Amino acid sequence: MSTLKARKEDFVTGLTGGSIEEINVVTSVALTSYFCWNLLNEANGDNQLNIFVDFALNWIALLLSITLYASNIKLLSTLMTVPCLMMFIYYKSNKRVTSKQKPKKPVAKDEPFLLVRKPYISAYRSGMLILTCLAIIAVDFPIFPRRFAKVETWGTSLMDLGVGSFVFSNGLVSSRRLMQSKPRGSIFRRLIAALRSSSSLLLLGLLRLYFVKNLEYQEHVTEYGVHWNFFITLAFLPIFLVFIDPLAEYIPRFVIALAISCIYDWKLVNDPRFLKFLILEDRDNIFSANREGIFSFIGYCAIFLWGQSTGFYLLGNVPTINNLYKNSTVTINHNKKLTGWAKYTTVRPLSGLLIWSGILITLDQLILAFHPHDVSRRFANLPYTIWVVSYNVAFLTVYCAVDQLFGNYKKKYNLPVSLEAMNSNGLVLFLLSNVSTGLINMSFATIDSSDYIALLTLVCYAAFLALVSTILYKRRIFIRL
Repeated sequence: MSTLKARKEDFVTGLTGGSIEEINVVTSVALTSYFCWNLLNEANGDNQLNIFVDFALNWIALLLSITLYASNIKLLSTLMTVPCLMMFIYYKSNKRVTSKQKPKKPVAKDEPFLLVRKPYISAYRSGMLILTCLAIIAVDFPIFPRRFAKVETWGTSLMDLGVGSFVFSNGLVSSRRLMQSKPRGSIFRRLIAALRSSSSLLLLGLLRLYFVKNLEYQEHVTEYGVHWNFFITLAFLPIFLVFIDPLAEYIPRFVIALAISCIYDWKLVNDPRFLKFLILEDRDNIFSANREGIFSFIGYCAIFLWGQSTGFYLLGNVPTINNLYKNSTVTINHNKKLTGWAKYTTVRPLSGLLIWSGILITLDQLILAFHPHDVSRRFANLPYTIWVVSYNVAFLTVYCAVDQLFGNYKKKYNLPVSLEAMNSNGLVLFLLSNVSTGLINMSFATIDSSDYIALLTLVCYAAFLALVSTILYKRRIFIRL
């Protein structure tokens, strides 16, 4: 008879995933939640919504999308949208029109470049993080469809997308530092600084390794390797970027990302021995034991660089020259019209997102159609990196469009408390979700749970994370790892 550990490992092993179309539909519930919150916020006169409504929209709806309503997202979206639309229409129909004068068009003037917080970016990051935190525990219950769990080698799944999106969003945020100042000092000094900033993540990775090995916790070796884990990948990213930053002063980061992805992918496609090593080689030394983590790190670096490149045209308050593809803080002089190349590569956020969405989705479709291999999160190959990047840019486009629709650019910074709280301590809450997942798994046999017990446990888990995040936010406690 198999041990419980072996049964749990079998439960998440050998999976082949689902379709990209279904993944897009399921994750679109996060967009629907943000849209519905804006509807209710507008109907409420921009006053704070009830915290239980907030929790229901931004936590429970996402939980239901990956469990009970996983096969009926249209019904879930309808149940969310219709009541919110009715309230919005009722509010609009009862609102008195105080003035019919058209607002005066503001006169264009030069503004200093500033890095500003934007609601749709925080909403995008928080929605992604909430889905990730929910999935890492839900995957251990039968109520979570197996097609959403991480695939063994080839294929696409919700959780495969989640880890890549986490890296992309970290790259997006890290571009803020690049736009504030250029790298200073020698490479050695910057390397020491990167090691210091990564030390806490590396420690978390080593602690996770220790507890997994010593508490008989289930392992999925082909995910990252015997000793490697996601925290170690995150820890090494800033260190690798120290060597990329000098090169990125002359070559756009997206070009570097494409180059390293293509070189790595060329090796995967054209060297059968390399692919055989990655899939079948014995784990008889430290290098071969952790080959998935080591080589997938190349793909995650590319995703991180794509995230940084995206931040260049999203984070500023005004467009800067050539921000579509490079770091720039030179603002537009409204007394002088842009000409030539600068005219087409100096963009506002929504324009930039639309342009890159079109390019990346086209590229993604071409790669998926003609590439000899399928998407592989295990190796983070070219199809995987482009899929992750195109998905994130496309979804950011919709988030940005929602903000435009409701005029959030003209209002003060306004965001659901649950999303703002999650965004404020994202990495700490991700760590807490990992610890909570471990404790729940060691408390009872999750794979034998009924749907009722599973859903009850998941709702309590979601409420716990939402409560902790809100308390930290309300008390202005922000922990940086």
